[in-house]
Amino acid sequence: MNRILPTIILISIFAFTNCKNKKVLQIPEGAFPIVYKGHLYIKGITDSIKGNFVFDTGASNLYFDSTFYADNGFSYENTFKAKLPGAGNMPQTVIVIEDTVQFHFGKNRYNTSIVPVLQLKPILGDIADGILGMEYFYNTILEINYEREYMKLYHSIDSVNVQGWSKIKLAKKDNRLYLPLQVIINDTVSISGEYTLDFGSGGAVSLTSFVSEKYNLMRSIKNIAPYFTKYGGVGGESSSYDFIATSLKIGDFKFDNVVMDFSVDTAGAMASKQHFGLLGNEIYERFNVCIDFISNDLYLTPNKNFNKPFEPSKLGFSYVDRGQTLKSWIVTGLYRSSNAELGGLKIDDKIVTVNGVNVSEIIYERQKTFFDDIDEINLGIERSGKLVEINFYLKSILTTDRL
Repeated sequence: MNRILPTIILISIFAFTNCKNKKVLQIPEGAFPIVYKGHLYIKGITDSIKGNFVFDTGASNLYFDSTFYADNGFSYENTFKAKLPGAGNMPQTVIVIEDTVQFHFGKNRYNTSIVPVLQLKPILGDIADGILGMEYFYNTILEINYEREYMKLYHSIDSVNVQGWSKIKLAKKDNRLYLPLQVIINDTVSISGEYTLDFGSGGAVSLTSFVSEKYNLMRSIKNIAPYFTKYGGVGGESSSYDFIATSLKIGDFKFDNVVMDFSVDTAGAMASKQHFGLLGNEIYERFNVCIDFISNDLYLTPNKNFNKPFEPSKLGFSYVDRGQTLKSWIVTGLYRSSNAELGGLKIDDKIVTVNGVNVSEIIYERQKTFFDDIDEINLGIERSGKLVEINFYLKSILTTDRL
């Protein structure tokens, strides 16, 4: 799993411009642009303030990032404090706005209340100003195009050409949507059940700790890579193991050699017994997607990324881009015994340069492929007010031998 991107719930530029040709990406009439960076970002306006909001079907309502909230002078009379659970072992204490908040994106306008203010940028980076949950899409059909980076809302499935698309029935429970999946771990373990439809997850499949214990995955899978993050989600610290599953079956489609993970969290969303795990964007990005929130159906048709191979991390660490506020990338997680950890990298290290290039010069489009052809890495680190250099070779965290 590519852990450069967090596994939960990241950024919107209203028009994506090709720097070389200066052409604006064309989208259909009535659609609104998004940016896909492991997560889907919608540009919204809340009480006249512009922000970038993560589309997350694992969330319900509207959420603000605490820095976005503090820096923009929002003033609400009625607030209270609450514990907000999520991925990670500990709920986050947050401010909740009771007053009416005006919010709109595209041509869609809403009045809402009960808006939590949470620490989101440490999890996702500077460009995440909030979260946009599933309630804003009820009673609509949502088309998502990952290739052309747009979304479009319809009032009826008859308005969408889904002829020839695969249709998967979803189950709705407690304002969450679930779909049936079969995960074939290896020759001896197969896990079929209901998985959360989670567009707020940046990975492929994340199995809950309840499932990992039930199927004894620690012993059933020989080739695993332990991972720990201080910023696993709203609930903070989270631990898991990456591995390569033999296959994944979703509707009429099958993927082989899928990099996924299983949790060992003892609390939080990934310790739940209500579902088998999360299905995230590393799977959805291989399709054009249509979600019928009226009838609770998911429609899929393959796009050009369908046959893209699943690649284990070769960095050995995860980071978020805090270039705007902290002039650095912040290390958020490490794979145990990876070259990154053995080389001395630590969580919360501030990466200032990569192979002599200042991180402020590596925009997010470039980050997608920046490490593809690099074998050795030199990181300029700021740690406790001092500058340190760390060198190590990039190596896949998982061998090709799954079993």
